[in-house]
Amino acid sequence: MDFRASLDYLPNDEADKLIAAMENEAVSHCLLLNTKKLSDAEFVKRYPNVRKHPFVEHAYYYNKEEYDFGKNIFYDNGVFSIQDASAMMVPFFLQPEEDDVILDYCAAPGGKSIGCSLAMNDKGCIISNDISYPRAKAMSQNVERMGRGNIIVASNDFVFSYVHFQNTFDKIIVDAPCSGSAMMRKNDLAKADWSPEKVKRNSRKQLDILENAYAMLKEGGTLIYSTCSFSIEEDEGTLLSFQVRHPELEFVMPHVDSPMFYHGEKIPESIYLFPHRFEGEGQFICMLRKPGELRKTKRTTQVNDRYKLFINDFGLEGRSNEMMRSKFYSLYQHFDVTHLNILRYGVKLFEMRDIYIPDHHLAHFLTPNYSIPLSLEDARAYIRGETFPLERPDGFYIIAYDSHNLGFVKVTQGIAKNHYPKGLRRDWDPNK
Repeated sequence: MDFRASLDYLPNDEADKLIAAMENEAVSHCLLLNTKKLSDAEFVKRYPNVRKHPFVEHAYYYNKEEYDFGKNIFYDNGVFSIQDASAMMVPFFLQPEEDDVILDYCAAPGGKSIGCSLAMNDKGCIISNDISYPRAKAMSQNVERMGRGNIIVASNDFVFSYVHFQNTFDKIIVDAPCSGSAMMRKNDLAKADWSPEKVKRNSRKQLDILENAYAMLKEGGTLIYSTCSFSIEEDEGTLLSFQVRHPELEFVMPHVDSPMFYHGEKIPESIYLFPHRFEGEGQFICMLRKPGELRKTKRTTQVNDRYKLFINDFGLEGRSNEMMRSKFYSLYQHFDVTHLNILRYGVKLFEMRDIYIPDHHLAHFLTPNYSIPLSLEDARAYIRGETFPLERPDGFYIIAYDSHNLGFVKVTQGIAKNHYPKGLRRDWDPNK
């Protein structure tokens, strides 16, 4: 069976339009703005040719030939997250709230977790998990770059640990592994790798993931299931098979509707974001709810008096400030990670050494109120990894340019020693 034949669940004209769109070059680029760092008005003033996303607040389409935002210093500073416009719709439909405890089951590279974190104003708690440790590590770097303070990054196979988290999460995102047909127009390997056998393998895997996720969902909780596949076996087919196992679950209609959405024939509550209807690479999305009354988790925090001066200096009082494996972290609220393999527990503050060195994540989490503004010349030197004069008493300082925190320096005898991460250092052109 070829891919076109696998679309036999669609009317012929819909399938033809989808195939035509997939054969066009992928030209859609989109980003999600971190308004804690830059307002919409200021962003549009600086980049007037961006276009608003039709649904997602603070999200914008852009032309990469005009604005190469991936090379922009604002990207390094966590001012925005570059994401596919279709994938952004998962947090949009989920509607995360500030008191939610959320699991993002297959989270890497972290865009959906970051979208939820921004919508929650850094409150609540998100466990952003990926079974692949290298992918989770890259996701952890994205969380650091964006300066998020309510995300735990973890790398676990919940086949072995889901029993410890039964009835734990208010909301769960399952962005399931799939055959990736929505990636075909921007990735020739995805096209070459697609096969009906791969679709069947993934549908079996998806059912197992849903089973574990559903067990961890609270009564009354919401699970949102998504794929970047247009194969019905991995989309409505998987969910209908899961409903046979759990006839009590309820499919949920999204809070908005649009001609841009193609509703599933077998599950009308489900939505296909086809690229000929919706400007993006494509996504299948469906929400389901577990019966019962949702009881939210009461927020608790761990108090740490040993580093009280450090906590107070950076305005971290009232958060859960905890030492884990010789690393000091700050999370909006406490979450028991005894049965999780974690890479990051909220904001990493420092590691225990002979002296403690404040972490880059803290600089990106805090506002410019805690920083020293630099000239353009000194800011460029900092991004290159160089030292420069800074007349301050000896100690650690956050430095900023253009009202955005760059990172830490350590001043010794009037010289700022560079603590910008080595992997980010470059010869920065401020005109880009």
